[in-house]
Amino acid sequence: MTDTLENFKKQHLSNYKNAVIDLVKNNTDALIDNDIISLIKSPPLDSMDVIKSKLLSLAKKEKVILDSSKMNFILNNFRDLVITDFQGLKKIRNDYLVKKIEEFEPVRETEIIKIMKKDLDSINKEIKKTVKMSLNNNINNKLLIEIADIYDDQIDEKVKESIMKLFSKYMKTTYIKQLNENISIKILVKDRTLLSLVAEQGERYLFTKANSHIFDE
Repeated sequence: MTDTLENFKKQHLSNYKNAVIDLVKNNTDALIDNDIISLIKSPPLDSMDVIKSKLLSLAKKEKVILDSSKMNFILNNFRDLVITDFQGLKKIRNDYLVKKIEEFEPVRETEIIKIMKKDLDSINKEIKKTVKMSLNNNINNKLLIEIADIYDDQIDEKVKESIMKLFSKYMKTTYIKQLNENISIKILVKDRTLLSLVAEQGERYLFTKANSHIFDE
């Protein structure tokens, strides 16, 4: 009877851990796929595309016509590369939190899994570092090199260089700054949601332990 009871307790703990792991993975998928990557994807309207709008406004000032077909192709390629990099953010967040959950072994009867703010701060620091590396790499080594192809060969080199210089400055400063601010907001919201969900799951776990006759010794 004692062995059976212990098996029930172990299974209950295992179910609890798996439920929390599912919460973490679903929360992470929503954060990366729905929140962060949506900031990178091409918006539904050209007027909402800040990168394209910047290129067009700089060209308009210099009375230069851009090859829109090439521009769209290059921007889509840039975004696809960044999105591919950002998919790796899931592993950073999931690996850390899942390991913590799997290692949880309650010492007290009322002990539950707790994800601390310091855990999330450590994860978010790594996420922001990866985001920065991806953006810098794809802006410097892809976008700013390939975007030169959208200008007509007849355009004066000085005009072309002027536009490229201003566009480069925008991408390396304003664009990255605004994107990082938006990402930070998305992370903050999902972190709060996760903490709340994990706490609720812990309460269910304790309630079942306290009220199920299966655990009556």
